[in-house]
Amino acid sequence: MSRRSIVGWLERQEEFSRGEVPTEFVHALAALCRDNSSNCMRGWQSCTLPHPEGRPPYPVVVSVDGTEVTLGSAEIRLLARDGRWLIAPNLVLHYVAAHGYLPPGEFIEAVMARRAIPERPSERPWF
Repeated sequence: MSRRSIVGWLERQEEFSRGEVPTEFVHALAALCRDNSSNCMRGWQSCTLPHPEGRPPYPVVVSVDGTEVTLGSAEIRLLARDGRWLIAPNLVLHYVAAHGYLPPGEFIEAVMARRAIPERPSERPWF
């Protein structure tokens, strides 16, 4: 059994779960994207999902408690109750807020419990 599960890697041509999430979940997810992003990369992944206003924002920038956070260049890593890692792009915040993405229940629970896996120093970007 894999000790890792990926969550929220969405593409235009693929179906995904949609639904309502608690407001508290969105706030907790935003804080995790701001404070616990890991595996940072150079550049940004763009959102490939349709946007009613036309072109998607690039890069996606959100305000989290007054701090601008650019999404699409890192992951958030959480620990499920059973010990598995749940790994999502930090762009998952945009997918939830702008596209109604409904992540798996275990991901919602881990975010609400704020069980972020801290980034090891060797994983920090050199820049």
